[in-house]
Amino acid sequence: MLLDIHTLSIVTVFVTAILGALLVFAGLQNSGVRAPTWWGAAFIIGSFGLGLISLRGTIPNWVSINAANALVLFSYSLLWAGARDFDGRRPLLVAMVAAPALWLIASATSPLVGNINLRVALMSALIATLSAFAAAEFWRGRAEPLMSRWPTICVLLVNVAAMAARIPVTLLSPLQGQSWINGTAFVLLSFATLLFTVVLAFLLLNMTKERTELQHKVASLIDPLTGVPNRRAFIKGANRRLARRGGAGARLAILLFDLDHFKKVNDQLGHGAGDSVLQLFAAAATATLGPGVLFGRIGGEEFAAVTAVDDLDEAVAMAERVRARFAAVAADHVTDDLMPSVSVGVTLAGDAQTTVTDLLAAADQALYRAKANGRNRVEFSEWSPSIVSLVPDVAALAGEPGAKRSWRKVSARA
Repeated sequence: MLLDIHTLSIVTVFVTAILGALLVFAGLQNSGVRAPTWWGAAFIIGSFGLGLISLRGTIPNWVSINAANALVLFSYSLLWAGARDFDGRRPLLVAMVAAPALWLIASATSPLVGNINLRVALMSALIATLSAFAAAEFWRGRAEPLMSRWPTICVLLVNVAAMAARIPVTLLSPLQGQSWINGTAFVLLSFATLLFTVVLAFLLLNMTKERTELQHKVASLIDPLTGVPNRRAFIKGANRRLARRGGAGARLAILLFDLDHFKKVNDQLGHGAGDSVLQLFAAAATATLGPGVLFGRIGGEEFAAVTAVDDLDEAVAMAERVRARFAAVAADHVTDDLMPSVSVGVTLAGDAQTTVTDLLAAADQALYRAKANGRNRVEFSEWSPSIVSLVPDVAALAGEPGAKRSWRKVSARA
């Protein structure tokens, strides 16, 4: 069965335009991901270019050749710009018009005037270059866990390979006049363009969806005020680290922080000042602990950290550095009579049966003693199954859903 070239051209133009509109709509629906707007504009402008190409012979050549292909190249530039924007890099506006401008200049001068084979070769080279640029941008952002990113890169690279192969084929087997437009090669090219457009649009839409879902997932695990992991993320991460603790001699420390006299700061200076103190402490603790330590806000003015250490002395020294740094930075932000400080309880994991709940309970006991001994200090309580004490049920401290503050027996040694 022979495909009617005019019907296929019309279908390609309309499908490309509709897919562009869908991408623009997706971009307008999510202000946090603007790249689909770039991609949608690329598809819509590309559909105009393809439409003008399909009208060749019925409209002036400078429109169906020069202007039409310039629009197609500009659509690839917009695709590249969207790829940069998607991963937080500013689109290069001057570079975006370079390929269309080069085409317009070259197609209006000798030797391209009247030579369809050189025009096809130049057009193929420019499309391959812009597709490679877009693929490279997506590759640069590969650390983000988006499954659709990889097939998108592959589709763009296939387009690069196809356009690159088209150059020697065209030069070694020159096209003859205008007859090729109604031939099998043009039908196959049109069908390939339609398939490439549909597959690429699907992948870009799916990648946008994955980005939105990832943003929502991250937002559900981050405390919006301080920017550190929230209770749920902290407990999940602490359990994961405890499960990986493994071999003999491996020790895991939990540091439990509680800001001193925080209620007084809120009552006398307002909740805005209290929020600032929380942000100040989170920033100071994060900078002091470093990237290898899991640190999060587990409730109100309470924070916690989990890290691997050699011994209890190292864990206590780490807590002391956080306490001292916060005391130093807080002095520049509050009045003398409301100087914020932090009390810290430290504990170290014992045997393989130790749970995060046990560790938080032991750290909470040490924190209680730090408060009782005058605040702004570090105390420790190494967990042990041999001694039973009454401490608060840390399910509430950990922020587990439905948990209430109560008292239960756990093993701890002061």
